[in-house]
Amino acid sequence: MVEFSGFLMPVQYDSIIKEHNSVRNNAGIFDISHMGEFMLEGKDVIPFLQYIMINDLKLLEPSKGQYSIMCYENGTVVDDLVYYEENPERFRMIVNAGNIEKDFKWLNDHISGKNVKITNLSDKRCRIAFQGPNSDDLLQKLINIDLTKLNRFYFSHCDLNGVPIFIARTGYTGERGFEISFEYKYAEKVWNDLTRLGATPAGLGARDSLRLEACYSLYGHEISDKITPIEAGLNWLVKPKEGIDYIGKSVLMKQKKEGPSRILVGLNLIDKGIMRDNNKIYKDSEEIGFITSGGFSPTLDKTIGLGLVKTRFSEIGTDVEIEIRNKLLKGKIVAIPFYRNV
Repeated sequence: MVEFSGFLMPVQYDSIIKEHNSVRNNAGIFDISHMGEFMLEGKDVIPFLQYIMINDLKLLEPSKGQYSIMCYENGTVVDDLVYYEENPERFRMIVNAGNIEKDFKWLNDHISGKNVKITNLSDKRCRIAFQGPNSDDLLQKLINIDLTKLNRFYFSHCDLNGVPIFIARTGYTGERGFEISFEYKYAEKVWNDLTRLGATPAGLGARDSLRLEACYSLYGHEISDKITPIEAGLNWLVKPKEGIDYIGKSVLMKQKKEGPSRILVGLNLIDKGIMRDNNKIYKDSEEIGFITSGGFSPTLDKTIGLGLVKTRFSEIGTDVEIEIRNKLLKGKIVAIPFYRNV
């Protein structure tokens, strides 16, 4: 158990590799109750979110969610998050644990007279991720809706063995699966019901190795208040939203058009070792960037990493050197994601 964003969280229950492989091959269950949950209500919610978010809410509809990012005026990242449209005047939002207070303040500071009320439900509800190729078949035993009809990024309100839940087909592992939210008083019951299905409890270690293989950004690593979505390779999130201004739009659209001076790349380590965040990356003795996330991939049985490098050195196949424990080890820029199953 370790301290994580004000919570005591399990790094592992048994073995990180065992938990990782269980998610890839069967199903795993994660307690993600540390993450934040807000409810946004009011007739101006959609125009408000259009101003705050870089993605275009016109792509949404009731019962659907959307991944997006809030940016500062300079284009760097306040936070990445997912919001779900309950109806045009009611949205549920899930934010990163370490950014709950910052995000809540940022949102409230930018309401600017709009008819929007934001309620912080983070301490009133629990959240669990149920992920893996067998998650549908296992979870269906306890759910009173047909899960096969719940498409990616869509959600439903239903019952899980008698407990009212919000369930979305979303996740942070690269596998088919679900994220579930419910009142905290049901936490122990829901956790025990799900583990009895045969899912393996998984901790922060497996959560990180799974998301790294799938190349999902982690706040403070691939995205931060010093890194823009364009630099992080999230160009597809930056929408023009014709006729709509949003925070950071001018900087991001310019960067998207002209290209950034640095860009996120995937890396394999040729020599023996493990890449970690902030390891420096070199090309012909020139420092060209740094590792944002790195570690061992149980699925691929090799060391993998993500790094920000000068764009002119970002071509796939480029040989580089990575400084690890004061030694320069051979690496190579490779295509990403390392793993894809959704």
